[in-house]
Amino acid sequence: MGIVANGLSICAAALGGSYSGNHYIAVGQGSTAYTSGDTALVSQFDKNQIDTNDFNTAEQVTMVANWSPTDISGCVLKEFGVSTAGNVLLNREVLAGSLVFDGEQELQIQQTIQFKI
Repeated sequence: MGIVANGLSICAAALGGSYSGNHYIAVGQGSTAYTSGDTALVSQFDKNQIDTNDFNTAEQVTMVANWSPTDISGCVLKEFGVSTAGNVLLNREVLAGSLVFDGEQELQIQQTIQFKI
């Protein structure tokens, strides 16, 4: 689980000042194992714009997105990742199990990416 090859290009473009745009956290129902060549979630259910970007801790960024019970109802959550407005995937995480949403629960995903050697 981690940053995919296209995600490295997004990071490089951002550092070079040539990337701008909104980021989203996407949720999906696919359980296929992560590979660095992933270009999208296996079975995307929905995506929400990131509400909070936190750059206050050295060498990491934390992103937060929220779903209302209506937005996430019917999802069997097995995967999630950060993507751009054009659906270019930055990273992909696959859950060991799954979470089922029946229209009564909210969801908040906090994704932290650390840059370290």
